[in-house]
Amino acid sequence: MRRAENKVVVLSGGIDAIADATIRRFASVGATITLLEPNEDKSREYQKNLKREKIYVDVYNVNITEFNRVESVASQIYSQYKHIDILINNPNTIRLNSGGSENWQLLIEISLSGLLNCIKAFSYYMIKGSWGRIINTTALLGLYGDINQAHYISVKNGVLGISKIWTSELGKYGITVNTVAPGYIENDYLTQSSQAVLKSIKEKIPLQKIGKPEDVAEVYLFLSSDKAGYISGNVINVDGGYML
Repeated sequence: MRRAENKVVVLSGGIDAIADATIRRFASVGATITLLEPNEDKSREYQKNLKREKIYVDVYNVNITEFNRVESVASQIYSQYKHIDILINNPNTIRLNSGGSENWQLLIEISLSGLLNCIKAFSYYMIKGSWGRIINTTALLGLYGDINQAHYISVKNGVLGISKIWTSELGKYGITVNTVAPGYIENDYLTQSSQAVLKSIKEKIPLQKIGKPEDVAEVYLFLSSDKAGYISGNVINVDGGYML
């Protein structure tokens, strides 16, 4: 199955466990990867660690909420590689799912404004090539809701709406748009939870375990492949059956 060999992949949203697993998985099949990470010090150290393992990734320190900057980066990437094929929007916003309405504006800027900016800027070059894959990431909370989470859930539902709109807009150019909704996935946030909390979570999941970042990366890779060419406008849950 032809996956992402020789494809140019742009990963927005910064460095987290899922982003790291995604970079490693796409690198393993020969993709060219560009990461958008606003923190220069963090990205420099991350790049250095990957190079030790002979994994190479381009990094642009860009705030995705600034459209002109995102547009400029897209132009630079296209000028260098002459094509942009895959955009994965994986915003690292789990730290913002608490704190109530004080995080509202920041969530909107990153998860919605940033998402729109990336799709606008990078789809322009996919249209030129008459081929593309756009994968947006929401959260399981955005699908089933929870108390005291109105701000977070509203924004994550907004991602679903944006995905539907761009599915219709870009389909005629050979570009698919899909959304991935990870469930409980191993990350720094979960590792701080008590064993009792983790046990309670696992009991609610039919597979009786917490997912790994690699589980999400595999779905990203499949949706980026030629085999997924007729899959568009869908939401793929990576949740171990939680949403039964």
